[in-house]
Amino acid sequence: MRAVIYARYSSDLQSTASIEDQIRLCRERVEQEKGTVVDIYADYAISGSSVRNRPSMQALLTEAKKGKFDHVIAEALDRVSRDQEDIAAIYKRLRHADIRLVTITEGEISELHVGLKGTMNALFLKDLAQKIRRGQRGRIEAGKIPSGNSYGYRMVRQLLPDGSVTTGEREIDASQAAIIRRIFNEYADGMAPRQIAARLNREGVPSPRGGQWNASTINGNRRRRNGILNNDLYTGRITYNRQRFVKDPETGKRTARLNPERQWVMREVPRLAIIEEGLWQRVQAIKQRYSSRWGNKRQSKKRLLSGLLKCGRCGGGMTLSRGDRYYCSARREKSTCDADRGIAAHELEERVLNGLRDILLDNEALVDEFVAEFKREVARLRKEGDGANRRLLKELQQVERGIKRCLDFITGGDGDPGSVRDELQRLDSRKREIEADLRARPGHAEITIHPNLPELYRRKVAALQEMLQDDEMARPGVVGIVLPPRDEPALRAPNHPPAGCRA
Repeated sequence: MRAVIYARYSSDLQSTASIEDQIRLCRERVEQEKGTVVDIYADYAISGSSVRNRPSMQALLTEAKKGKFDHVIAEALDRVSRDQEDIAAIYKRLRHADIRLVTITEGEISELHVGLKGTMNALFLKDLAQKIRRGQRGRIEAGKIPSGNSYGYRMVRQLLPDGSVTTGEREIDASQAAIIRRIFNEYADGMAPRQIAARLNREGVPSPRGGQWNASTINGNRRRRNGILNNDLYTGRITYNRQRFVKDPETGKRTARLNPERQWVMREVPRLAIIEEGLWQRVQAIKQRYSSRWGNKRQSKKRLLSGLLKCGRCGGGMTLSRGDRYYCSARREKSTCDADRGIAAHELEERVLNGLRDILLDNEALVDEFVAEFKREVARLRKEGDGANRRLLKELQQVERGIKRCLDFITGGDGDPGSVRDELQRLDSRKREIEADLRARPGHAEITIHPNLPELYRRKVAALQEMLQDDEMARPGVVGIVLPPRDEPALRAPNHPPAGCRA
């Protein structure tokens, strides 16, 4: 037995010591089987409801293709995953690699475990979510906060007679409350959120996260009721169940969805009020007036380099503004940068892609690497094909033995030949299918490199720019570009960056 151990714990259910406990139990199991632990994979404080956000599980599945181990050991199937789709996918990929999945609790995992335990684990997650919501609703009824702390308040912890600590208690932070009143008053007097953020940054007032203020921190999203100016807790009113979170099955990330207003739960808590109701209503009236403007509803289209650009002067992000031009967002949102120049999106994309193309075409070492990688990939595919051939040959031997047993039964006169006729026909049909599949598989010709392979590489590189510009779904996340400050040379190829510009 060549085994790897997989362990995981969820921050909301277990402690960090759980990982060590799981590994110890799995190691003891491997030792009992006289096996060897090849490697250990562990995901810390990560939910089991999705496998896509677990780097160690992804690494395990990648290594499974290389044939370095033949067993995966875990404490229980719910440590591998609680999602039905993910459990089935993991099991299928491990079985394809001829790897057995074994847990301390259930033993060797089969299709029956995948079906039954997967369903039970999914029901557990649903039941857990309902219990959490029930507990949060109970805190609301008691005038407590069921979620994280808001700017302007401090958490209050008190020891209860049973030794536990209170949760959900808040009290007003006087210094932060003064900042909140200032923000509301300045906005009501006609000052824009960007101007308010700029003044707070110039005065060195820490933001809610301890850094610099941003206009969006103040303005927020009126529809989702986030941001300083939309937080009705400042009026002494708790609002619960405004939104729910669901996990995207493609990415495994949580996304927020608004609940209908009739499902919201509101409770008055006057002791937590920071601003007066009249000031709140004045601010909301102004926000309502501005929210009807087209500019506040417009969403910028994603471009090839969206989210990848940094300002060369301050290091802040670059965002699209004034059409399709990139500007420093720190200057616009915080007024902490003096970089007043922008660059057209299409011009920047052309420079970057031309630079990448020149690097890839002018470097002969990259062509050699392309050829070497081509060889490795062909060898890998051949190895997989050889494994498939071995499995087919093994199945063919089993089918031939089954046919022989059926013929021995018939010729031996041990019973009614009709009782095995259907089985004999099925085995004979499967034998012909396997033989046809084996004949159709390629032989073991020597790997030779076509003389035009380097030219193929150059054509692929030349087509890269057109492909990236046409297909938004193919936008890469593999480059980060810092635009040069004012009066510095234009962006060059990434292997020859000018001063103040890096890629």
